[in-house]
Amino acid sequence: MSEGPRDAPQTLGLKTKVEEDFVMPLTAIKGALELLRDFPDLESEKRQGFVASALHECVRLEAGIEQLAESVYEAGRRALNSDDQLDPVPAENEYSNRVQIISELETIEIDFTDLHFTDSDTVNSVYDAIENIVSPTNRKWYFVVNHLGCRVWPEAWVAFAHRGKKINFMYSLGTVQFNTGRVASENQKFSRNSAGVEVKETQSRDSALAMIADFRSTN
Repeated sequence: MSEGPRDAPQTLGLKTKVEEDFVMPLTAIKGALELLRDFPDLESEKRQGFVASALHECVRLEAGIEQLAESVYEAGRRALNSDDQLDPVPAENEYSNRVQIISELETIEIDFTDLHFTDSDTVNSVYDAIENIVSPTNRKWYFVVNHLGCRVWPEAWVAFAHRGKKINFMYSLGTVQFNTGRVASENQKFSRNSAGVEVKETQSRDSALAMIADFRSTN
Protein backbone atom coordinates (compact mmCIF):
# COMPACT_ATOMS: atom_id res chain seq x y z
CA MET A 1 0.00 0.00 0.00
CA SER A 2 1.36 3.40 -0.96
CA GLU A 3 1.82 6.10 1.62
CA GLY A 4 -0.93 8.74 1.59
CA PRO A 5 -0.31 12.49 1.89
CA ARG A 6 -1.53 12.54 5.52
CA ASP A 7 0.87 9.76 6.46
CA ALA A 8 3.92 11.52 5.03
CA PRO A 9 4.56 13.98 7.93
CA GLN A 10 4.27 11.19 10.52
CA THR A 11 6.60 8.94 8.54
CA LEU A 12 9.09 11.77 8.11
CA GLY A 13 8.91 12.52 11.83
CA LEU A 14 9.54 8.87 12.71
CA LYS A 15 12.51 8.69 10.35
CA THR A 16 13.94 11.86 11.89
CA LYS A 17 13.44 10.45 15.39
CA VAL A 18 15.21 7.21 14.48
CA GLU A 19 18.01 9.20 12.85
CA GLU A 20 18.51 11.42 15.91
CA ASP A 21 18.12 8.80 18.64
CA PHE A 22 19.82 5.78 17.07
CA VAL A 23 21.61 6.31 13.76
CA MET A 24 23.54 9.45 14.70
CA PRO A 25 24.83 8.17 18.08
CA LEU A 26 25.80 4.81 16.56
CA THR A 27 27.61 6.53 13.71
CA ALA A 28 29.52 8.76 16.13
CA ILE A 29 30.48 5.83 18.38
CA LYS A 30 31.59 3.76 15.41
CA GLY A 31 33.68 6.66 14.08
CA ALA A 32 35.39 7.24 17.42
CA LEU A 33 36.20 3.56 17.86
CA GLU A 34 37.58 3.28 14.33
CA LEU A 35 39.86 6.27 14.93
CA LEU A 36 41.13 4.75 18.18
CA ARG A 37 41.72 1.46 16.35
CA ASP A 38 43.44 2.96 13.33
CA PHE A 39 45.66 5.41 15.23
CA PRO A 40 47.03 3.53 18.27
CA ASP A 41 49.74 6.16 18.77
CA LEU A 42 47.27 9.02 19.03
CA GLU A 43 48.29 11.48 21.72
CA SER A 44 46.60 11.01 25.08
CA GLU A 45 44.55 14.21 25.04
CA LYS A 46 42.98 13.44 21.66
CA ARG A 47 42.41 9.81 22.64
CA GLN A 48 40.56 10.91 25.78
CA GLY A 49 38.51 13.29 23.66
CA PHE A 50 37.34 10.49 21.38
CA VAL A 51 36.56 8.26 24.38
CA ALA A 52 34.53 11.07 26.00
CA SER A 53 32.67 11.62 22.73
CA ALA A 54 31.81 7.93 22.41
CA LEU A 55 30.58 7.79 26.01
CA HIS A 56 28.44 10.88 25.46
CA GLU A 57 26.82 9.24 22.44
CA CYS A 58 26.21 6.09 24.50
CA VAL A 59 24.15 8.22 26.90
CA ARG A 60 22.11 9.53 23.96
CA LEU A 61 21.60 5.99 22.70
CA GLU A 62 20.51 4.74 26.13
CA ALA A 63 17.98 7.58 26.35
CA GLY A 64 16.58 6.64 22.94
CA ILE A 65 16.26 2.99 23.96
CA GLU A 66 14.53 3.98 27.19
CA GLN A 67 12.02 6.14 25.30
CA LEU A 68 11.37 3.29 22.88
CA ALA A 69 10.78 0.90 25.78
CA GLU A 70 8.35 3.38 27.34
CA SER A 71 6.45 3.67 24.04
CA VAL A 72 6.23 -0.11 23.66
CA TYR A 73 5.03 -0.48 27.24
CA GLU A 74 2.41 2.26 26.94
CA ALA A 75 1.08 0.75 23.71
CA GLY A 76 0.77 -2.63 25.41
CA ARG A 77 -0.86 -1.05 28.44
CA ARG A 78 -3.47 0.74 26.32
CA ALA A 79 -4.19 -2.48 24.43
CA LEU A 80 -4.58 -4.35 27.72
CA ASN A 81 -7.02 -1.76 29.07
CA SER A 82 -9.08 -1.75 25.87
CA ASP A 83 -9.44 -5.53 25.54
CA ASP A 84 -12.07 -7.53 27.41
CA GLN A 85 -10.09 -10.74 26.98
CA LEU A 86 -6.49 -11.26 28.07
CA ASP A 87 -4.04 -13.08 25.85
CA PRO A 88 -3.97 -16.88 26.29
CA VAL A 89 -1.69 -18.04 29.09
CA PRO A 90 1.60 -19.34 27.62
CA ALA A 91 2.50 -23.00 28.05
CA GLU A 92 5.10 -24.23 30.51
CA ASN A 93 8.67 -24.22 29.30
CA GLU A 94 12.23 -24.86 30.47
CA TYR A 95 12.19 -21.79 32.73
CA SER A 96 9.06 -22.69 34.68
CA ASN A 97 11.03 -24.24 37.55
CA ARG A 98 12.59 -20.84 38.21
CA VAL A 99 9.25 -19.51 39.46
CA GLN A 100 7.98 -20.54 42.89
CA ILE A 101 4.89 -19.51 44.84
CA ILE A 102 5.38 -18.93 48.59
CA SER A 103 1.71 -18.83 49.57
CA GLU A 104 2.17 -18.03 53.26
CA LEU A 105 4.14 -14.90 52.33
CA GLU A 106 1.88 -13.91 49.40
CA THR A 107 5.10 -13.93 47.38
CA ILE A 108 6.32 -15.13 44.00
CA GLU A 109 10.04 -15.97 44.00
CA ILE A 110 11.82 -15.69 40.66
CA ASP A 111 15.31 -17.06 40.11
CA PHE A 112 17.30 -15.34 37.35
CA THR A 113 20.57 -16.91 38.56
CA ASP A 114 23.14 -17.08 35.71
CA LEU A 115 20.50 -16.27 33.09
CA HIS A 116 21.81 -14.37 30.08
CA PHE A 117 19.03 -12.48 28.31
CA THR A 118 20.76 -12.37 24.95
CA ASP A 119 17.74 -11.53 22.80
CA SER A 120 13.99 -10.94 22.89
CA ASP A 121 13.23 -14.65 22.37
CA THR A 122 14.98 -15.51 25.64
CA VAL A 123 13.20 -12.67 27.44
CA ASN A 124 9.81 -13.79 26.16
CA SER A 125 10.41 -17.44 27.06
CA VAL A 126 11.34 -16.51 30.65
CA TYR A 127 8.45 -14.11 31.14
CA ASP A 128 6.02 -16.54 29.48
CA ALA A 129 7.00 -19.03 32.19
CA ILE A 130 6.32 -16.42 34.89
CA GLU A 131 2.93 -15.49 33.44
CA ASN A 132 1.99 -19.16 33.02
CA ILE A 133 2.30 -19.62 36.78
CA VAL A 134 1.05 -16.25 38.02
CA SER A 135 -1.89 -15.56 35.70
CA PRO A 136 -4.12 -18.50 36.75
CA THR A 137 -4.00 -17.33 40.38
CA ASN A 138 -6.15 -14.32 39.43
CA ARG A 139 -4.56 -12.08 42.05
CA LYS A 140 -1.58 -9.85 42.72
CA TRP A 141 1.55 -10.93 44.61
CA TYR A 142 4.73 -9.59 46.11
CA PHE A 143 7.80 -10.52 44.06
CA VAL A 144 11.32 -11.49 45.13
CA VAL A 145 13.82 -11.68 42.26
CA ASN A 146 17.34 -13.14 42.44
CA HIS A 147 19.66 -11.59 39.81
CA LEU A 148 22.85 -13.45 40.76
CA GLY A 149 25.01 -13.76 37.63
CA CYS A 150 22.19 -12.40 35.45
CA ARG A 151 23.08 -10.40 32.32
CA VAL A 152 20.81 -8.37 30.06
CA TRP A 153 22.40 -7.83 26.64
CA PRO A 154 21.69 -4.61 24.72
CA GLU A 155 19.70 -6.55 22.12
CA ALA A 156 17.28 -7.64 24.86
CA TRP A 157 16.83 -4.33 26.73
CA VAL A 158 13.56 -3.25 25.14
CA ALA A 159 11.84 -6.63 25.54
CA PHE A 160 13.21 -7.00 29.08
CA ALA A 161 11.84 -3.58 30.05
CA HIS A 162 8.45 -4.17 28.46
CA ARG A 163 7.82 -7.64 29.87
CA GLY A 164 9.05 -6.67 33.33
CA LYS A 165 6.76 -3.66 33.41
CA LYS A 166 3.82 -5.75 32.24
CA ILE A 167 4.36 -8.20 35.11
CA ASN A 168 4.55 -5.35 37.61
CA PHE A 169 1.49 -3.61 36.22
CA MET A 170 -0.69 -6.73 36.12
CA TYR A 171 0.46 -8.81 39.07
CA SER A 172 2.78 -7.02 41.52
CA LEU A 173 2.01 -5.51 44.93
CA GLY A 174 5.70 -4.69 45.37
CA THR A 175 9.02 -6.14 44.26
CA VAL A 176 12.41 -6.66 45.91
CA GLN A 177 15.46 -7.56 43.82
CA PHE A 178 18.68 -8.95 45.27
CA ASN A 179 22.14 -9.74 43.92
CA THR A 180 21.41 -7.15 41.22
CA GLY A 181 25.11 -6.45 40.53
CA ARG A 182 25.67 -6.18 36.79
CA VAL A 183 21.98 -5.86 35.94
CA ALA A 184 21.72 -2.71 38.04
CA SER A 185 24.92 -1.23 36.64
CA GLU A 186 24.31 -2.11 32.98
CA ASN A 187 20.60 -1.50 32.81
CA GLN A 188 19.78 0.61 35.82
CA LYS A 189 16.98 2.67 34.31
CA PHE A 190 15.09 -0.32 32.93
CA SER A 191 15.50 -2.56 35.95
CA ARG A 192 14.16 0.09 38.32
CA ASN A 193 11.32 1.45 36.20
CA SER A 194 8.38 -0.39 37.64
CA ALA A 195 5.09 0.79 36.10
CA GLY A 196 4.14 2.56 39.31
CA VAL A 197 4.94 -0.43 41.55
CA GLU A 198 7.48 -0.02 44.33
CA VAL A 199 10.75 -1.80 43.53
CA LYS A 200 13.60 -2.05 46.02
CA GLU A 201 17.05 -3.63 45.99
CA THR A 202 18.98 -5.47 48.67
CA GLN A 203 21.92 -7.85 49.07
CA SER A 204 20.43 -11.22 50.07
CA ARG A 205 17.33 -13.39 49.93
CA ASP A 206 16.80 -13.13 53.68
CA SER A 207 16.82 -9.35 53.61
CA ALA A 208 14.57 -9.39 50.53
CA LEU A 209 11.99 -11.51 52.35
CA ALA A 210 12.28 -9.20 55.37
CA MET A 211 11.48 -6.24 53.12
CA ILE A 212 8.49 -8.11 51.71
CA ALA A 213 7.30 -8.59 55.29
CA ASP A 214 7.56 -4.81 55.74
CA PHE A 215 5.53 -4.28 52.56
CA ARG A 216 2.81 -6.61 53.85
CA SER A 217 2.66 -4.96 57.25
CA THR A 218 2.07 -1.52 55.75
CA ASN A 219 -0.44 -2.55 53.08
